[in-house]
Amino acid sequence: MAKSLKSAFNLHGQLLLYIASAWLVGIFLASLVALSSLWFLLGVAGGLILLVLCWSDHKARLILFLACCLLLGAWRYTTATLREDPQSIARFIGDQPLQILGTVTDEPRLIGRSRLLAITVYSLARDKQTTWKPVDGQIDVRTFGTAIEDPYGANYGDVVVLRGKLQAQPSSSMLGTLATMTFPRVSVKQSNTLSPIAMLYHLRLMLANIIERALPQPEAALLVAIFLSIRTSALKPLLPAFNATGIAHLIAPSGFKVTILAGLVGKSMALFHKGRAPGLARQRVTWQSWLVTGLKVASVGIYTMLSGAGPAAIRAGVMGILLVIAPHLGRRYNVYTALAATALVMIVLFTPFLQRFLQPLARIPAGHHLMEIIAVTMAAQIATLPIFAVTFQEISLVAPLANMLTVPLFSTMIVLGLCVCCVGIIWQPLAIPLAWIAWPVLWYVIHAAQWCFTLPGAYFNIDVSSGWIIWAAWCYYALLLLGLSFLLRTGTLQAASVRHHTASSSFLTLSPRAWGYVRVSSGLLMVIITGLTALIAPSSGILKIALLHVAPANQPSQGDTIVIQTPDGKTVLIDAGLDVASLSQVLDSRLPLWQRSLDAVILTTAEQDHITGLQDIIQRYYVSTVVDAGMLHPNAAYTRWRRTIRQGNLRYFSVAQGTTIPLGVGVSLQVIWPGQPLHKSSDEARDNALVMYLIAPGLRILLLGVAAQSKYALNGLLNALSSNYLQAQIVQMVGENKTPFPVELKMVLQRATPSLLLVTPGALSGKQRKGGENTMLREDTLSTLTQASWQVMQTAQVGTIEIRSNNAGWNFSTAF
Repeated sequence: MAKSLKSAFNLHGQLLLYIASAWLVGIFLASLVALSSLWFLLGVAGGLILLVLCWSDHKARLILFLACCLLLGAWRYTTATLREDPQSIARFIGDQPLQILGTVTDEPRLIGRSRLLAITVYSLARDKQTTWKPVDGQIDVRTFGTAIEDPYGANYGDVVVLRGKLQAQPSSSMLGTLATMTFPRVSVKQSNTLSPIAMLYHLRLMLANIIERALPQPEAALLVAIFLSIRTSALKPLLPAFNATGIAHLIAPSGFKVTILAGLVGKSMALFHKGRAPGLARQRVTWQSWLVTGLKVASVGIYTMLSGAGPAAIRAGVMGILLVIAPHLGRRYNVYTALAATALVMIVLFTPFLQRFLQPLARIPAGHHLMEIIAVTMAAQIATLPIFAVTFQEISLVAPLANMLTVPLFSTMIVLGLCVCCVGIIWQPLAIPLAWIAWPVLWYVIHAAQWCFTLPGAYFNIDVSSGWIIWAAWCYYALLLLGLSFLLRTGTLQAASVRHHTASSSFLTLSPRAWGYVRVSSGLLMVIITGLTALIAPSSGILKIALLHVAPANQPSQGDTIVIQTPDGKTVLIDAGLDVASLSQVLDSRLPLWQRSLDAVILTTAEQDHITGLQDIIQRYYVSTVVDAGMLHPNAAYTRWRRTIRQGNLRYFSVAQGTTIPLGVGVSLQVIWPGQPLHKSSDEARDNALVMYLIAPGLRILLLGVAAQSKYALNGLLNALSSNYLQAQIVQMVGENKTPFPVELKMVLQRATPSLLLVTPGALSGKQRKGGENTMLREDTLSTLTQASWQVMQTAQVGTIEIRSNNAGWNFSTAF
């Protein structure tokens, strides 16, 4: 009788599956029942006592053990949600100003032109009080900034003091966030630049900068996200396509990356096992295998740290280490241990079952690999469907296709990212040829994702605001667990796994050594082709001046950006607008793939909509010379600008009226404003803005910039220069919506007598952005500039304006 009872409760190796199921059920029940965590702990204690008393009864022992797991899951949910914590920071949400002490415990995230900081709080005081009380929890803090690392702000690992009002967390907040603060006053109390976390953070940013200097955007942003799990602002336009097509796991810390890395290290160390005689001592073989295992573990650990050492990265690293060392401890890799390692992610369990239906694919060329990719992708979709639906509020229908097109190149991209970073640490210019190999792979992945994203019915959105989606997710996983348990009991998965390991032949196969030769040859061929193209690229003999339309998709452009390309191959950038991501893509698309340098970068004014993009440019490109007019009383933006120049050891010149900046053969910039000394006023950024003439054969352009809005600067030009000297065929200026121009501007234009007046947009105020206004000038503002002798064009209206000039004359074209 005892034997038959024991066999009735034989779990067939599924004990870990039932433990995890009981834990999840406990979490689910705790979310429905508002009980104190103490009650759940008392239940666990009572269950353990009964477990000891009923130890001889196999059935009772199993039931009581699973009941304890259920209660522990409920207890964990109650304590994690801080439902009854009297010191929870969520209890202080309201309109009263507070002072909060905490630590930045995660990497800043960029959202538009602001930074989102995750702060773990320790203590709190009412505003203007000195009595601090202990609190706990995590809040999200939104501050101004466009860089992941701000030298004058709060960074990862810093201890900060916040002053502001606590608000309830929005539905889009990260799990575990209890409250938010929007643009509070932030002061850094202690900067932990020498802590291990901060040093690791700076190392990752340094490696990201190496990649960004070697590759154009958005390919650089993709490789940074894949290799380092850092999401830069340039990656933002790609996120909708990657999320909707189900390949977001490529740019996030995941066990898939760790598994790929362990496999790559194992393959690279396979030389230790080649050429060995079968009679070698077992001790020597064991020593070699442990050496390889140690290298795998070290590689997984280092990569986990490079991925940020966040919760997701650490979980993936622990899983990878367990899978590496398990065979040496007598635990063979099978579906049950894989289930435990992935914590109820059923991917490895369903994969062999799905491969059973894909066996016909093994008969085609490379069909075996194609079969594995499709099976793993479909299994991943089955296992993570509710998670992706709740997180991204959409369900992808093209994920199998998108993964099939991109996943085979994942290991290649990781290896290329590692090579670019390692070589860049030794000598940055040498990383650029390696990046030429990576570029076509990254370009293909981006376009494959975007193509899948544009397919009809690629995905559909769901509403997660109602509670039905949570219930549907629980029901989905309950049915999935029942199906998985049935397949395990009937032996279907085991049989499918056995069939999976049977050899499948294909009429087109290559040995591993041959595949290695093919990959190395392809990489060398790409380097040679790109290098020869760069060397023999002919000079066009045309001067190009482009006023770029820089703005996110479906948003108005803000800021002034001018690119000058001379006939002899010199490239100069004047100002750079507000949006770093769109600027990176527009500028990189105008330059050849191999060009990662600029001959000069010129800042005409220290206003935010001119200087923000340049901060990114001088860090991503090799810049020969940096030019501006200086500033009597530097603002925060200009202080950061000069700090970046000093840290990069860039050659810097401060220019004034009378300076000539040679750009190339027959092309130069003549500075006609400001004079010396600089003017002291309440609007120094405009009063002392650079005004220049671009002089080339048959062409003269007056670059007024923001000086067109300064009465002082315009009067200075009228008084210091003769009428003939101000003449130009084209005049460029910055105009702001609802801001009238000084009357002196019309006098300057009448002296210049241009045939074309180009107006680039200024920045919108926060109120204007919220009101949905654009940056085009209104008719009443333009009426003061309208003249029969010149044509007025706005980049905010017609897009990018490109002027082309040679000895025969000049012309212009427009394009969005």
